[in-house]
Amino acid sequence: MNRALLLKWKWRILKEDNAIWSRFLLLRYGNPKFKVLPSCGDVLNPDDSSWWRDIILNDFNEADSVEGFSDWINCECKNGNNILFWHSCWLGDKTLRESFPHLFDLSTNKLCKVSDIISWNNGAFSWNFNDLFGLIGMTTLNLSPLFPTHNGTVSDLLIQLRDLKDSLESIIPIMSDNDVFHWKLNSSGVFSVASVNSLVSNAKENAWTIDIIKLLETMWKAKAPKKVHIFSWRFFIDRLPLKDLLLYRGVSNFTSSDCVLCSNHLETSHHLLFRCSVSKAVWEKIHNWLGDEVEVNLEEFKSFGCIQEKVKSHNIRIKLNSIWLAIIWSIWLMRNAIIFENATYSFETVISNILFYSWRWLGGSEYISRTSFYDWYKLPLNCFNSL
Repeated sequence: MNRALLLKWKWRILKEDNAIWSRFLLLRYGNPKFKVLPSCGDVLNPDDSSWWRDIILNDFNEADSVEGFSDWINCECKNGNNILFWHSCWLGDKTLRESFPHLFDLSTNKLCKVSDIISWNNGAFSWNFNDLFGLIGMTTLNLSPLFPTHNGTVSDLLIQLRDLKDSLESIIPIMSDNDVFHWKLNSSGVFSVASVNSLVSNAKENAWTIDIIKLLETMWKAKAPKKVHIFSWRFFIDRLPLKDLLLYRGVSNFTSSDCVLCSNHLETSHHLLFRCSVSKAVWEKIHNWLGDEVEVNLEEFKSFGCIQEKVKSHNIRIKLNSIWLAIIWSIWLMRNAIIFENATYSFETVISNILFYSWRWLGGSEYISRTSFYDWYKLPLNCFNSL
């Protein structure tokens, strides 16, 4: 599911006032606001659906830090009924769990609401730490000065408790008002998909080089099915589940880490698709099939970037882009057939698939292509001149 759409659902859950909708969510998932706000698995139940887990656990990886949904929300505490004491960002820019890790470990009520530790008496309020830490926790806090630490006689627990109490002095709850949530990425405080798209774009620029981003933009426009676009995208960002990456991630449930096509080298994306002696023969065959009109040599033809730089004809470049994707896609399909279907490598099958896939992709989704397959086989670069 699209990340922006997931965040839109999260925000809708926070802002939803419809009684029937709220009752349904409450029956199915417990209190949805408690699960949305922490943006982590702490409050998920084993019977929660995979769709709901996507909603809760969908985070962005920006640079080396992980930012979740709750990191973009300011919670303004009123009655505290919909704010998690430890997990929501309601007291500063970080959660109290992050700011006071030792106190969080000591807490006996890690999923409590802010309202759970507020005591009201004739309109006046006080913070009830007994409900937050329990008898054992309060005993530990009271005894903490007796246990020296590396920086003196006062324990880290007592320092954190003092800082927590100082921070809570700025909060004045209002029993009759509901908590308010503000979206940080908009100056208005209101959620918008555009603000999420901007965040995704910034994260993309941090994750990939400008050259890769340009290649991806061109690749997404190439005439090919979406599943091929997604496969190609994974290749460009080096996320294909090949044996080198699987080994790196601790997955080793295969008999050999060698390339299944040549058995002479560790299986990596560039080896499998370009450097392997078997795949080299495929590239050479297709390059020869294109004939003298192709504007790049064999090595340049293997580079998607070189095609964009050196092929001046827009019409030919469109054809070569689809053919290029058809080559890596067909090699990938043959590799998977060998592994998962115990198939035997067939050079003829790979070449036939490349010719057929590229012809159908460039010809559109019609059952009858604008150019016959025979014409495409004989003079590929002279076909589909209206592209």
